[in-house]
This record gives sequence, structure tokens and C-alpha cells, in this order.
Amino acid sequence: MKPDLVAPFLLFFLLVVSLKGSAGIQRTNEIPTVLIAQEQLNEDSPLFYYHNKSIFKNPKIKQDDFDAKGIYWLRIHIPASKDYKKKTYVLSFNNLTYVDLTLIDDRSSVAIDSRKAGLFRPLKEITPGDDRNHFTLEIDVTKTYTCLLKIHHIKGYSPQLDFYIEDQLSYLKREQKESNIYAFLEGAIIVLLLYIALAWIVSRYRPYIWIFTFLMALGLYSFALQKDFIDLFFAENPRLGWTIGPLFYRLGTISFYLLLLDFLNLKKLSPLFYKLALIICLLVVSFAVFSFIYCYTTSNYYLSNRINFILGAIHIVYLSTLFIYLWKKVDEPQRFLAYGTTCFSLGIGLIVILLVTMDEKSLLYIPAVIQLFVLSITIIFLIAIRLRIRKQELEYHKSIEIRVEERTAELHMANTALSKQQSELLEKNTYIETLIDELNHRVKNNLQLLYSLGSLYQKGDKNSVTSNPAIQEMQSRIHTMMLVNQLLVHNKGNKLKLDQLVMETISYLQMLYDPKQRIAIDLYCVLDYWIPTHISTSLGLIITELLTNAYKYAFPTERQESPTITLEITQSTDKLSIVFWDNGVGSDTLVADSSLGIALIRDLARQIKGEISINPKNGYHYHFEFKKGLWK
Repeated sequence: MKPDLVAPFLLFFLLVVSLKGSAGIQRTNEIPTVLIAQEQLNEDSPLFYYHNKSIFKNPKIKQDDFDAKGIYWLRIHIPASKDYKKKTYVLSFNNLTYVDLTLIDDRSSVAIDSRKAGLFRPLKEITPGDDRNHFTLEIDVTKTYTCLLKIHHIKGYSPQLDFYIEDQLSYLKREQKESNIYAFLEGAIIVLLLYIALAWIVSRYRPYIWIFTFLMALGLYSFALQKDFIDLFFAENPRLGWTIGPLFYRLGTISFYLLLLDFLNLKKLSPLFYKLALIICLLVVSFAVFSFIYCYTTSNYYLSNRINFILGAIHIVYLSTLFIYLWKKVDEPQRFLAYGTTCFSLGIGLIVILLVTMDEKSLLYIPAVIQLFVLSITIIFLIAIRLRIRKQELEYHKSIEIRVEERTAELHMANTALSKQQSELLEKNTYIETLIDELNHRVKNNLQLLYSLGSLYQKGDKNSVTSNPAIQEMQSRIHTMMLVNQLLVHNKGNKLKLDQLVMETISYLQMLYDPKQRIAIDLYCVLDYWIPTHISTSLGLIITELLTNAYKYAFPTERQESPTITLEITQSTDKLSIVFWDNGVGSDTLVADSSLGIALIRDLARQIKGEISINPKNGYHYHFEFKKGLWK
């Protein structure tokens, strides 16, 4: 169903149920002849009024002639009748504060039964089987009776002396029908309260709090107008219960205005109407306090209801003016709030009309009217809130889509810029690789040229002398640098394998200094250990210098037995260790420490953050330690 059709449907539903409800609570079998007398001074005995028939007036006395504070006696004659087929009958009435019944047998002129009832009567004074609005009578249909009723009505209204007598079964059927109507309406209110509570838990949307309070307060108010509320909570102090009831109505009115302020954002939309709404809420609170104190202390509800008329007129004028002024400024969900407000104003107007035209008799209809209007208003408000939430969701989704589109555009621009940067980087990398290749090629050529020049000096011409040891050492160092460069180019990275560097260095130096392999070399080297570029050259030169010094100085004659060079390279978690020793001639002191070879070894170890110890006795013994963390 479209939201625009909900309000007319609810109004139609309201009209149908109202007609059905009013039919269900109509009284039947009104007693045709009731004689009325005002209580005489200092005479409160029922037998006095039984024997003095002359003081009773015409039953057609006007309602306005009653004294609102007076005490009245009603005389009802119950003749013997064949029409009555049952012995149990119910005498019922409406909204009287104190009623005392005395049943007198006309044959013996003796009071055979005495009962008490009334709205303000404590429950303990009411006979079991009776309630505040009826007496249950056991009648012998073969006899005639006189029923005397003492009426003391203290609510400030003239008493409504409408009494009805019917058989108990008819009364119970009518009461059951009335109870079913109220139970249906109260059940609908409870279901809506549960729905609103769950909706607030899920959405945390604040207007749900105000509409929950509105529905609960007015639902309690309609329940407080029924005798079941008094019997349940204020059985022994019913006057307090009847006084508390209107407080629920004030709470519902305030929550209605809070819903308006919040849902319409009235403070921003119209500061003037916002201030007026706060003033009205203050008036409602002030009157609620005054009304409670005044009604409880005086039991005069007439003045309170007349002030209600004024407040009702203020509500109607304010709400009508508000939405006429704001109609073009509000959106569709807020207009649904206007529909609910119209329904609220109609409900207030109808209740005021009932109170003006029917006085307390209107209390028969007001609970059902309140429940029907409250249900209708709540449903309309829930539609308004649902439309508002839906609108906010659409706006949120739209804003998300806009943000996604903006973000997508930003990402597209960023990707375009990134692609451009990648292209530029690729070009730069290609250019750098070309430069590196060219540099490596030139380095290789230059080293090869230096190495070749050394070889030419070594060979000399036909008249040359023996080879120069210094040039030979220089060639060894150049060869090591050429080897490092070659391995790096081959691996295409910034690291090379240590075992590969060591073995190729040993192979070259052995071929250069010991081609006959007279000196044994024991090698232990950790496999697949990669060293960075800035370490490789220095480490290679250290190994070259160690081997060169050993070949040149450790074994000066060929008579030494089993000449051996040992090289161990091991690693642990945080360091690399190199141990080198020979079983050559050694030295008692480190006199060779000032030589170029050892000085170069120390300098190279220092450059790569290594620690070195040298022991020259019984052959030279070198121990190096390099911490891996220092190579980063």
C-alpha cells in the first residue's frame, strides 16, 4: 500500500471500529421509574427514606438541578414479575464515587441486604461479586422489593443517575464484549510498543524514543480510565489512582511535542514556533502539577477538565498554524507527521466535545476513542519515520556513490601518474643498466689492460731480466678485482657466492706461485654464503694477500716437509669467521708487521668492520671475525 493511501484507510478503520466499539458498550434495560430525593439534614437511615415516600421528587428532574456536592437517595420499586426467569440480577451505574445500596422486602419492611460500591470506594468495602460500577442481587421473583440507593458524588460534576438492571448472563456477555474490544486495542498497542523498541535498538534513531513514550503514556492513560487499573494498582486508595491517570496524558502530550521538535528540526526551521512549543510544554507540566495536587486534595475534577478545554484549544491552534506556515518548507516524511498531527488534533477535539456534551458519561467512550486515535497516530508517525530513514539511506547511498566516483577518478589519475612514473622509471632503469653494462665493460677492459701491461713487463723482450715480484703481486690483486667484477656481472645482482670467490682465487694463485702444487692447501668454506658487493672486493683482496704472503715467505726452501696452507671459513648466527695459517718458518716477533702485505690486510679488515689477530710463531696464524650486522 502506498503511504499516501494509509491515512485515509486508517481514518476509515477508525470510524468502523468506533461504531462497533460504541455499540459494544451501550447499556440496556434501563429502569423506567426512579424516584429521587436529596438527603435530609441528620437523616441517613435507609428505613427513614423507605417510610417517607413524600420526600421523593419527579424522576424527570433536570440534570442541572442537582447539587454537585449533595447527597441523593434513589428509590427503585422492583415488582414481582413473571418476565424474570432468573433469580440473579445486576444493577449497574456509571462513574459514581460512592453508592450505598439497601434492599428492603416490601412485605416485611425489613432490610434484607446492604452493599457498598463506587469509584472512590476501597476494594475491601466492596462485597465479593460486586465491583465499583454494579451490584449483584439475589431476588425472589414472587416478591416485591424496594431498592434504596444513597449517592454521594464528589468529583465536582452533577451525578449521572443512570441505573440499569438486567439478568446476570446478559450483563456478563456485554462486559465480555466490552473487555474484548479493550483487550484487542491494548494488545495492538503492546505490539506496536515492541516494534518501536526493536526499531530503536536496531537503528538508534531518536524519534523512536518520543513515539514510544507517546504511545505508552496515552495507552496507560486510557487504561487508567478503566476500573481494572484502579483495582490492580490502587485498590485501597482509588482516589490517588484516578488522580494519577491524567499525568499519563500530560506525558504523552509532552512526548508528542518533543517528537515534533526533533523530527522537524524545528529549532533550525522556525525558532519562533520552537520557543512556542517549549512554552506549551512548560504550561502542560505546570498544569499537570497543579491538577494533581488540586484534584487529590479536593476531588474536584470539574475545574481540571475546564482547563483541559483551554489547553486543547491551544494545541489545536498551535498545530494548525505550525503546519500551515511550514507546509512548503517540509519534505514528504515531515508531511506525514502533519497527517498524524491532524489526527491528534481531531482526537483532542473529539474528546473535548464528548466532555462538554456528556460530562462524566463520556468516560464510557473516551478510553476506546483514545486507543483508536493513538494507534492511528502512531502508525502514521511510524510511516513518517520509515520514510525519513529511507530518505536518509538513499541520501547516504548517493553520497557514497559520489565519494566512490570521486575516489575512482582520483585513483584513475593516480594510476595514470603511476603508469607514467613507471614508464619513466623503466626508461631510467634501462638507461642505468646500459650505463652499468658499459661501466662494467670499461672496468673489465681497464683491469684487463693493467693486467696485460703487467704481463708484458714480466715477459720483457728478448734481452729482459727475470720477472719483477712487485709487478707479480700487483697482477694478483688486479686479478682478484677482475674476478669480483666478473662474478657480480655473472650473478646480475649486488651479491656473490663466497665459496666461488675463494676457490677461483686459490686456483689462480696456485697456478701463479705453485704450478707444481708442492704446497698442499686444506680448504673448508661454508657453501652458498652470499656476500654483498661492498664487502666482496676487500674480502677477496684479504684472501689474495694471505695466500701471496704464504707462497712467497712461508716456505723459502724446498727441503721443508709437507708444506701446508689451511683456510677455514665458517659462519654463526651473527658473525663470519676466517682462520688462515701455514706451517712455514714463521717469526719470533711480528717483524713483518710493517710490511706492505700485512698492513694492507689490516687496512682491508678495518674497512669492512672486521677484527683481526695475528700469531707469527710456528707459521703465521690469522684469525678474522666479521659481524654480519655491520655489513648492512
